[in-house]
Amino acid sequence: MQTSDELREGFLAFFESKGHLRHPSWSLVPRPGDHSTLLTTAGMQPQMPYFLGREPPPAPLTTTCQKCFRTPDIDEVGLDTFHLTFFEMLGNFSFGQYFKEGAIDYATEFVREYLALDWDRIWVSVHAGDPELRLGPDQVAIDLWEKIGVPPERIVPLPSSENFWSVGGPGPCGPDSEIYWDWGEETGCGTPDCLPGCTRCERFLEFWNLVFMEYELHPDGTLTPLPKQNIDTGLGLERTARIVQNVPSVYDTDGYQAIMAWIAEASGVSYGDSSDATKAHRVLADHGRGMTFLVGDGVTPSNEGRGYILRRVIRRAVQHASRIGLEAPFLAGLSDVVVEQMGDAYPELREHRREIAEILSAEEDRFAQTLERGMRLFEEIAERGAISGEDAFRLHDTYGFPLEVTRELARERGLALDEEEFTRLMAEQRERSRAAAGGGVGIERATEFAHEAGFVAEFVGFEKTDVLTQLGAMEELGDGMFLAKLRESPFYAEGGGQVTDAGWIEKDALRAELRAAYRFGEDQVLVFEGEGFAAGDRVHAVVPWRVRFPTMANHTATHLLHEALQEVLGDHVRQAGSAVRPDKLRFDFTHSQALSGEERERVEECVNEMVFENLPVRSFLTPIEEARKLGAMMLFGEKYGDVVRVVEIPGFSRELCGGTHVRTTAEIGPFTILSESSVGAGTRRIEAVTSGEAFALLRARAAEAEELRAELDRERKETKAKPDRTQGFVISDEREREVNGVRIYVAEVQNADADELLEVSDREKQKRSPAAVVLGARDDGRVHLVANFDSSVAERGVNASDVVREAAGVVGGGGGGRATMARAGGRDPEKLAEALATAERALVEALS
Repeated sequence: MQTSDELREGFLAFFESKGHLRHPSWSLVPRPGDHSTLLTTAGMQPQMPYFLGREPPPAPLTTTCQKCFRTPDIDEVGLDTFHLTFFEMLGNFSFGQYFKEGAIDYATEFVREYLALDWDRIWVSVHAGDPELRLGPDQVAIDLWEKIGVPPERIVPLPSSENFWSVGGPGPCGPDSEIYWDWGEETGCGTPDCLPGCTRCERFLEFWNLVFMEYELHPDGTLTPLPKQNIDTGLGLERTARIVQNVPSVYDTDGYQAIMAWIAEASGVSYGDSSDATKAHRVLADHGRGMTFLVGDGVTPSNEGRGYILRRVIRRAVQHASRIGLEAPFLAGLSDVVVEQMGDAYPELREHRREIAEILSAEEDRFAQTLERGMRLFEEIAERGAISGEDAFRLHDTYGFPLEVTRELARERGLALDEEEFTRLMAEQRERSRAAAGGGVGIERATEFAHEAGFVAEFVGFEKTDVLTQLGAMEELGDGMFLAKLRESPFYAEGGGQVTDAGWIEKDALRAELRAAYRFGEDQVLVFEGEGFAAGDRVHAVVPWRVRFPTMANHTATHLLHEALQEVLGDHVRQAGSAVRPDKLRFDFTHSQALSGEERERVEECVNEMVFENLPVRSFLTPIEEARKLGAMMLFGEKYGDVVRVVEIPGFSRELCGGTHVRTTAEIGPFTILSESSVGAGTRRIEAVTSGEAFALLRARAAEAEELRAELDRERKETKAKPDRTQGFVISDEREREVNGVRIYVAEVQNADADELLEVSDREKQKRSPAAVVLGARDDGRVHLVANFDSSVAERGVNASDVVREAAGVVGGGGGGRATMARAGGRDPEKLAEALATAERALVEALS
């Protein structure tokens, strides 16, 4: 039986012997210029520039074991035997050298000779073809698999949603062939069509994907051949270890045993002692590995981006550890096990062992005290029943108890949580304490410090993001925090809806991170965290361009959006608030009703038209009276000085604004609306993304559209001669409501089978937009359920598969599917109404 280390080394050595260059894993932080994800999620992701031809590869053939981290299922880790956040992906890559035959031959040799797997339990899938892409079945792959000994009955053609790989939008792509392990008929669902790709059971485990990357997908959906035919494969180390070691789950493989043993010894509770113990061990094992690698790659806890992902996994680990008696401090010891076990394969872990322990311990210490206090209060609240928004807010505001922890605890106890009320209370609190927040210092002391310094800090951030300046005044606050004034500062202090910049000051090898900023007219006071600085020091003050640029793009986009709304809806539209951040923008405006689909589309189109025109964005100072004569837009309730700053996009927009902006509208990049909803009587809210975030979103939508196209094509073939039967069904127990701009529709359909129920759900979804439809039916002593969501609903994190599984549990069944459509069944028709109510409640909570 091979260990995980032996599998990793064996794979890399095998492909080295075949002429591949062994390349070390890239960082979990994506390479510069890659804004597609916050963290590296696949083995080929760091090599995208090579596939795209933007950079020459280090060799024509490469092989890697890439560390990967996927965030969507953080809250699912621990609930089952297979969800992970951190994992290792083995891969072999060919840039214009061998193609299908070479990839299949190499994979076959490795599976049969090195892994020595039972060939009779190996199945493969191939691309079934796609008329929309003008591609026929991958007969070449079929012939090659048959040639090396896979029987035709174990070669399964699957549609593009399963066996056509792309980056999620325009770019390199191609059909793929996946290798599956068969755990045996006794583990399957027993249906005649239980084959690779079956979503009803876990009989078949896909462990190696061979991508035949030979096309470029264009924005119009057409394919053209790439200059070279490439190969990109991915073999999951943890899944392969599970197969080779013949164990029930990835958590039972050797890669997790050292950390599981450490947890058992430190807590006195073993894996499997109870359901809480099993869940806690899985959470600690996975999150312990993940947090160790994240910090090793330079990620630190914060409230934004990948820093917040790290903070979430740390907090979740500490929370679950407390359930088995493992009290802080323990994360340094947990991470040390990971370093010892994986440091040979990943030397950066040993190199940064001390920093990993220090950063994890500091965050653990902060949260452990919070958790102890918050858990006591939560238990008191839970005894009364549902968790109100006020309860959740008090836990968060008074005790620092994260909402995600409250949400998970409530879900485990089957308690409702009013997140809509929580969000409202948080917004009110932010308005009350905005100026006084940050750094553990009050606004009064910051005001006094600003005057005592004896000079006004000059803001130079409109022109520069990296400044050599003097730390003109400083005051220690304790715990490494200090107040500061810089002679020249590139840091934007929150104002006009734009958030405070992230950044740091540094001298020699010392660095202090910016934690807060206070604005006093043209002056500012900053709060930093770091050691070794003194008044009078010459320092570099830096705002990372990756933070500033998207903030600038989003701010200029709000100006375009304001004008577009007036053009589409009328001159009554006025700005009622905004929030400009690096990741997205929020714009509140006066309007009495929700935008229609056509209005929303026209607003988005109008903004993008201005982007494509590449208009200059100019700013200048002028007396306020002159600004009024120019017709510059001024916000109601704002106080302006005698001299104001005007930001102008000639021929389109002119506003008073003190924020940072791009140089031309083209720098904004694509503009995409995420949501439009009500925030009170007569006020609407739009959230949108631009630049890299918008590109990532559009790419994801393109992937989903491709998946949907393939599914519709299948369904069209199956039903092209079948008349529409959905009109005759009786629908009862209908419930419909709107939550944050999404129409929720839940109902029972009388005497419908599973396929008919899906057809009815399609019809009902088309009547509403955006919509989340959940339907149920009783059929010959069984229950059918379907959840059918618009893609914009799924993009907000509401998953059809999660909703339908929760409902299916009520009727004694199960199911699953995709984020936009999932189906389930059950054995208890008498509980259908309860199941539908459960689904409705889950939707309301998720959308709130």
